[in-house]
Amino acid sequence: MAEEEFVRKLPLRIILVRHGESEGNRDDSMYTRTPDHQIALTPEGMKQAEECGRKIRRIIEQGNGESVAAPDWRVYFYVSPYKRTLCTLKGIGRAFERERIIGVREEVRLREQDFGNFQEEERMKIIKQTRARFGRFFYRFPEGESAADVFDRVSSR
Repeated sequence: MAEEEFVRKLPLRIILVRHGESEGNRDDSMYTRTPDHQIALTPEGMKQAEECGRKIRRIIEQGNGESVAAPDWRVYFYVSPYKRTLCTLKGIGRAFERERIIGVREEVRLREQDFGNFQEEERMKIIKQTRARFGRFFYRFPEGESAADVFDRVSSR
């Protein structure tokens, strides 16, 4: 076999996107009655996602700054399994023809930091004050995870 067959083609760029405005961003009390992974986007969040898709497309079409993108460019998406991120991807995806999208992978390691189950507002205020005293990176939320846990999760293979 020729050596070229073993060379992996790396992406020209990696673009990271946070989800659009969610119901939880608008109203903290959502976390007391809705599981974190089921929190949806607001209508504004969906508009943000669609605009984000158009911006990403423009970035890709502009190429690497030295030249225009190749006419056969393609995209591959990785997405968290959370409802708000899947909805964000749906909005972003509207900017791309189906043949431009070579794949979508739902990756559970990309989810947000777990702050615990059905957070009680008053209890979370106290917990966040405690975290501020101990340090944001290493403090582990009860029934949740620390930022260090998140780092370990996303950097694992």
